[in-house]
Amino acid sequence: MATPFHPNTENLARMLSRAFDRDPLFMHFFPDDAKREKQSYYTFRFMLRHTSLKGELVTSSESEDGAALWIPSDAMQHTTMDMLRLGLFPALFSQGIPSILRQLAAVEDMQSMHRAIISEPHYYLSVFGVNPDKQGKGVGSSILRPTLERFDKEGIPAYLDTHNPDNVSLYLRFGFEIAHHGYLPGGAVMHWAMLRQPR
Repeated sequence: MATPFHPNTENLARMLSRAFDRDPLFMHFFPDDAKREKQSYYTFRFMLRHTSLKGELVTSSESEDGAALWIPSDAMQHTTMDMLRLGLFPALFSQGIPSILRQLAAVEDMQSMHRAIISEPHYYLSVFGVNPDKQGKGVGSSILRPTLERFDKEGIPAYLDTHNPDNVSLYLRFGFEIAHHGYLPGGAVMHWAMLRQPR
């Protein structure tokens, strides 16, 4: 039986694991430098599968060089069956309970903030990453720009979270504005919530 997931899910998950290897949030989730890439693969595979079923996966023309995962605001929640279908058990075995709990706590904190910032229908950029070898070469812009132009035509806002200060200026250039800036509860990771209204 054919898989409902994007055919490049496995390779894209590996690419995103490399792209986020030094991201502060993923360093918090997976503190062991030697294991982080392998462990974060399961998180990205989960998110890619969720996007394949309920959102929109946008990749570069060279499809494994970069990816943006867009989720409609009414499809962000996971049911228990979603969790099982999208790969909870492999993630649990690879990452361990403490890492799973850190992820669940961060997601709950970010979603609570998200709900407080925007309640109207919008798209959520849950993940955006470019292969480290291709960063700074226009790959990211080629992925983001067409989708944002479409949102402008359709009058749809966009929202994202980032935990890497190097990303903030990029998103500002694409029309996002900082809606919140501060540490996630517990003080472990700095967080930027960014909102883009259609132009």
